[in-house]
Amino acid sequence: MHKMIPEAIKVNMTIHHIVFTILDVAETEKFYTKIFGQALYTNSNTAIYQVGQTMLIFIEKEKISHSKFDSSTIGLDPIAFGLKNLSELEGIEKILKEKGIKNSGIHIDDSSKKGKNLAQRSKQY
Repeated sequence: MHKMIPEAIKVNMTIHHIVFTILDVAETEKFYTKIFGQALYTNSNTAIYQVGQTMLIFIEKEKISHSKFDSSTIGLDPIAFGLKNLSELEGIEKILKEKGIKNSGIHIDDSSKKGKNLAQRSKQY
């Protein structure tokens, strides 16, 4: 089986953040604060926890039922990978396009600016 991502890039990749759409941010915050300590950032509908190099982002949404994927419904949203530089990211984007895999393209994730260290980490990309 052919690997899509070259080993030289993969060894340096991290999972930058994972977004979860939830029903109750207050209850979620109580649970994850017991595990990881104080959230890096919170507001009335968002809680962000730093776990190693990965951020867990919880966003409260109203319960809506859809038959196909919709990022506004409850569940797992995107997983964002962190890379060392823009050229590595452009290489991954090229591979995804060649393989016909839909993706959102390269952009600075505005949600990364919510936490203290998040804006600094996004500038790397």
